[in-house]
Amino acid sequence: MVRTTTILKACLVGSALWAQPYLFYNQGALVYVQANALVYVQGGMQINDVTAGANTFDGIVENLGTIQLVNNAVGGWRGNLLIGQNAELNSRPNSIIYIAGDYHNDRGSHRSVGTHNAYGNTNLGGILEFTTGDGPQTFRITMPAAENNDQRWRLHTVRINNTTPDIANRYVEIVNGTDRDMWIGDATQGQLVFVSGRIHTVNATTGNLNNLSNNNPVEVRVFRTDPAAIIRTPWPPHQPATFATLSTDNQDRYIWGYLRRNHPAATTYGYPVGGRPTDPNGRGIQGVEVTISEAAAHWVRVRFDPTVQASFTQTAYCRPPDNAARQYNPLDNGRWEIQPFSDHITTTVMNVQGPTVRMFNRRVSNATGNGNCPAAGANTGLPGGGDPYFPGGQYQTNFCYVGYNQGAVATPLSTPNNCQAATSGWDVARGPFPSYNSNNTYFYATVITHNAPLPIEGLRLTAVPAGRAIALAWEVPQEPEYILGYRLYRSTDGENFSFIAETDRQGRTLYRHTDIYVQPGIRYFYQVEQYDALGNIRRSNVAEAILSKESEGFSAQFSPHPLSTQGYLVVSLPQAGPVELILYDAAGKRVAQETYHLSEGTHHIELTPILNQLAAGNYNALLHYRGEVLSLRLLKFDPIR
Repeated sequence: MVRTTTILKACLVGSALWAQPYLFYNQGALVYVQANALVYVQGGMQINDVTAGANTFDGIVENLGTIQLVNNAVGGWRGNLLIGQNAELNSRPNSIIYIAGDYHNDRGSHRSVGTHNAYGNTNLGGILEFTTGDGPQTFRITMPAAENNDQRWRLHTVRINNTTPDIANRYVEIVNGTDRDMWIGDATQGQLVFVSGRIHTVNATTGNLNNLSNNNPVEVRVFRTDPAAIIRTPWPPHQPATFATLSTDNQDRYIWGYLRRNHPAATTYGYPVGGRPTDPNGRGIQGVEVTISEAAAHWVRVRFDPTVQASFTQTAYCRPPDNAARQYNPLDNGRWEIQPFSDHITTTVMNVQGPTVRMFNRRVSNATGNGNCPAAGANTGLPGGGDPYFPGGQYQTNFCYVGYNQGAVATPLSTPNNCQAATSGWDVARGPFPSYNSNNTYFYATVITHNAPLPIEGLRLTAVPAGRAIALAWEVPQEPEYILGYRLYRSTDGENFSFIAETDRQGRTLYRHTDIYVQPGIRYFYQVEQYDALGNIRRSNVAEAILSKESEGFSAQFSPHPLSTQGYLVVSLPQAGPVELILYDAAGKRVAQETYHLSEGTHHIELTPILNQLAAGNYNALLHYRGEVLSLRLLKFDPIR
């Protein structure tokens, strides 16, 4: 075999290879760009691999320096990059390719991630920057159907830096007919960096999401398991002064369409996804943060959908079910579809525990002008007007925006007693949800309770076995002066409750009561009722507990759980003796150790001194008593979030 190879070397910093104004055409040559060298082309670069008879002519570009492809207004040449069939482009660490035109890997190899031994080099890396000042660019991968070597089209670092003055045309589009997605990085390296401009994974004309040749959605897939795998500054997106204003910042630096990223356990990742900047409703950038459970690492795919769901009616959020129904209106700036997958290529959605979703919504027309909750009892001018449940603003209320997962008007809000809401429609958190599709839908959005601002006096009740009794505890986030006290109710069927105890207001954030009138083997349901000077009531969630026949032995439970800055260790002992408590953090480091000398019976050990020294997070607790060891899990949360 005879190989014809042309080697072009620029050995000095600032050296350049000029091809002006014509296309740089590599037909069976080796172009070796050394470190610190520059190849500057006023036009595009095409790399081909040509087979002629018995001889093979390899089209190869080995890049350790800089290749800059620019548009030439005089000649009309585009700064495109085309990798032809079987041609090779090897990007090495610290190298960069600037593309002012379009990118098309047409069954060639662009090696950027991992290792590849060639010409004395091993490691792969480098930056591919889409940069232009005169309009949109396209991204396209064409590969044989049987191709499974993802190194042929997986890029290391992609930088979007399109500075076209017309912001509507400042984007890179994964075009119709592409049969491979944009894959970026590996588990430990690589980035998607937004400097200026966007990525469109949908057809810019029709908005068709299924524009791949195999009818699967086009996606950007980021492999690196690090929050820094995607850089968008600022994050979260800029909060506009009013909801009626479209910020220029929020028309730039995001993905319109699908983004799938490798999401480790117990982490919060941002997903800069949004709508079309030319949307007549001015939706622009939206941002969503997803936090997954600590034991459920998986891939998460997010896209923004401009669909606005219909208003619906429900009982007042976080309030007793016997209150009158109120109107809920989803904000008219769209929603997010958030789905879990087992890997980067699977199309079957997983069935796993749901996430906590934090949503950053901007311009809307069916909420308050500044996005802040209206005053209690005020005539908001919105559907439903004022709220008679809060007459004259006598109640302290500050929640009216709620994040939710809802697919149909008839479907109730997910876990309504676990209220996470906000005073501003810009930053709304909600979760964790029992599953990603808690209400048979993967869509998440923000709802405003127009005539039902949410009270901050939400109650959270827990019930745990405590020897021959059941220990009850309830948290009160805030306790205004007009609150008079609390009544406890008990049931054995979960429906018919009877009054069992009452306690006056004590100015506390944590109350407790021990129910001694219980029997083993019976499931008991409890609810606490808060009442105030104006005769209004609010009820907690329903908590349940059951005593086993072995409840007379050594037992322990944290109450309530999770804990914030106040709480108890409820310990039951069959006879007197010392109990040693040892706490370990998630890394196995011992963070606290105490010994309590207790008599026979049930004890409520105040944990506030220990909790004040612990950061929010998960801890393992070991309790030693007369040769027995109990293992408990302690979860401390931040009460201000």
